[in-house]
Amino acid sequence: MVDRPNPGSSEHFDRGAAVVHPARPEWGVGTVRQASPTTVNGQKAQRLRIDFPNKGPVTLNTSAVALRRAPPQTAASPATLPSPSGKTSVSAPPTKSWLQELESANGSVTDRNLWDLPGDLTNPFSAIEQRLEATLRTYRFSTEPGPLFEWAVVQTGLDDPLTRHTRVELEQAFPRFARDRDQHLRDLVRQLKRRNDHPYLKQTLGRVKHPVARAALQRAIRD
Repeated sequence: MVDRPNPGSSEHFDRGAAVVHPARPEWGVGTVRQASPTTVNGQKAQRLRIDFPNKGPVTLNTSAVALRRAPPQTAASPATLPSPSGKTSVSAPPTKSWLQELESANGSVTDRNLWDLPGDLTNPFSAIEQRLEATLRTYRFSTEPGPLFEWAVVQTGLDDPLTRHTRVELEQAFPRFARDRDQHLRDLVRQLKRRNDHPYLKQTLGRVKHPVARAALQRAIRD
């Protein structure tokens, strides 16, 4: 489905805003993780990276999608359901998602910006070749002290990420980033294979010098 342009939309969303895609209500209430200004046909708009609980991370442009703010919810007031007798019963509290359970089990890292994939990897308005190249460049990062710190600088935009996060938090967040990055690489390669762009994949594999990136690309091509 192609979203129709909506030039009259003037809504501005900040990071952390809760939103709903009007054409995809089944995605649930999404959370804005990244927000950057852009211009489309001379009109100001935003490029948003949003996490939807039933879809995952999605990048959208507000010039094409008339996102709505989600209505406020009162966490302290559980939802009530009418019973057949006419009395009101309290519904069970919502269960945690698998990611929330993972966060609880592994530590106190709750800032998803630490492991969200950057926009240059996922921006649908960029050519798939550009997204693939950007994804392969992230394989220079690892849990070694130097590469881990460099990764955190890129992820947070801070000159010194340790002013906000501990080393343990960085070490916990990186594997989640790497997991999503590996899956994203496989998705990009599948798209190129569906386009029968095997020559480009072969050329790219020949250009990649970093051994970890080269091995990851080889695995993705074989899948």
